[in-house]
Amino acid sequence: MALGIYMILFVGMSVITVVGLSLLYLMKSHGARQVIFYIMAVWGMFIAAISATGLPTNYTLERLITWAIGFLSVAGIVVYIRSAEDKARMAARILVTISVAGGMVKLFLL
Repeated sequence: MALGIYMILFVGMSVITVVGLSLLYLMKSHGARQVIFYIMAVWGMFIAAISATGLPTNYTLERLITWAIGFLSVAGIVVYIRSAEDKARMAARILVTISVAGGMVKLFLL
């Protein structure tokens, strides 16, 4: 019973990740892209928190790696806010993409 709920949770998280990252790059409107960027950045931090708290306390290195993957979303937000150029904003979107995709891979291979 409990494993079925975990599977539904993981499939739902995977769908949100794929749809969100797709919209992050396919949206034409700047305002909508900005909203999706912030949602995906928070989603990357949420995935990192779930992954890190799901590990035992003596897996310190694994927990640090997971938090570092989540920190990429924070770095992406900082780069996005501090820049006005499209190239820097694309770099911020790539950081958030790496954070979200890396977090899901880390969660899957946990």
